[in-house]
Amino acid sequence: MTVALDARDLFQQAYENRYTWDGQFPGYTAQVSWQSGEQALTAQVQINRDLTVTIDGWAADHPQYKELLGLMRDVVTHRQRRDFIAAHGQNEFTAGEPLPDGAVPIQVKGDAMGSHYQVRGPVITQVSRVMGGSAFTIDTLSVEQTAQGYFPLHYQVQFANATTGEPQQVVDIRERYALVGGYYLLQERQQTVTKDGVTTEAVVAFVELKLLA
Repeated sequence: MTVALDARDLFQQAYENRYTWDGQFPGYTAQVSWQSGEQALTAQVQINRDLTVTIDGWAADHPQYKELLGLMRDVVTHRQRRDFIAAHGQNEFTAGEPLPDGAVPIQVKGDAMGSHYQVRGPVITQVSRVMGGSAFTIDTLSVEQTAQGYFPLHYQVQFANATTGEPQQVVDIRERYALVGGYYLLQERQQTVTKDGVTTEAVVAFVELKLLA
């Protein structure tokens, strides 16, 4: 029982150290430039005060529409503030033996996606989950620590078949942020996807970042 309580405290410290937007976050707009190979596309995105996402300039059947929508919803998921008790109050946490790099594996019981983590100091350095037939592991490789919490700058996502463990694809992501009106907003994402031996690269840049009135 003592180990479980220690694991909970360790995870809660890192969870509450993540950078999130506060309750006064007004939402924002940005112009988007999507560059992949010789293809360059532009659009406008808006995250509203209620954290819903709007995209203008691309039809819903546009090849990159769903991908951009997914990216913006990921931004909301990671920046949205959720109370630890509300998010994890029903879960049980168990810590494993520290790894050579100092990270502590933490198993979670009660999570619908079978999540488990690695925590090093006040940073969650790895998240592993299962969604449908796919398992994925996110390794955080570098972060920026601000007075309001940390956010990842470089991370890798490895996808595998949840049943067989066979690798499906690897996504390497590097991000930059801009401080606008007291809030950190995504300014650029460089993304490399490797699947079936084929690597594709894309750079998504956000300019004219403006908070909503």
